[in-house]
Amino acid sequence: MGLAAEGDCALRVIATVVSVPLPGRATIDAGTKTLTSDKAHHREGFGIVVGQPDIAITGLNEEHGFLQFDPAKVQLRVGDRIEIIPNHSCVIPNLNNTITGVRAGKPVEAIAVDARGCNY
Repeated sequence: MGLAAEGDCALRVIATVVSVPLPGRATIDAGTKTLTSDKAHHREGFGIVVGQPDIAITGLNEEHGFLQFDPAKVQLRVGDRIEIIPNHSCVIPNLNNTITGVRAGKPVEAIAVDARGCNY
C-alpha cells in the first residue's frame, strides 16, 4: 500500500531454493506454513523477495513456494538463499519457539517467543 519501504520491514524469512525445474521457475522451502496464504491488496504475490524486484512468489502449498522470474535478468540455483518479507507476519511467531535477531546482516541473538504458550 506504499506505507513502508522495504528497509522499514524488520521481519524477514530466509528461504532456500530447492528446485529449478525450468528457466524462469524455481521452488523454495517456504510455503503457507511460513508465509501464509494472504495476498497483498496492492500487488500480486505472497511476499517480497528483498533486493530482487524481478522475482515473484506466484504460488504456495503448505511446504513450498513457487517463484517466477525472467531468466535473462535473474539466475537462481539450488541452494541459493533468498530473503522474503511476508505479506502477513502472524504465523511466523505462532509456529516458532525462537526467532533470530539480526543486526547488520549477522545473527546476534535467539529471541524466545514467550507468547506462543509452550512450556518447554
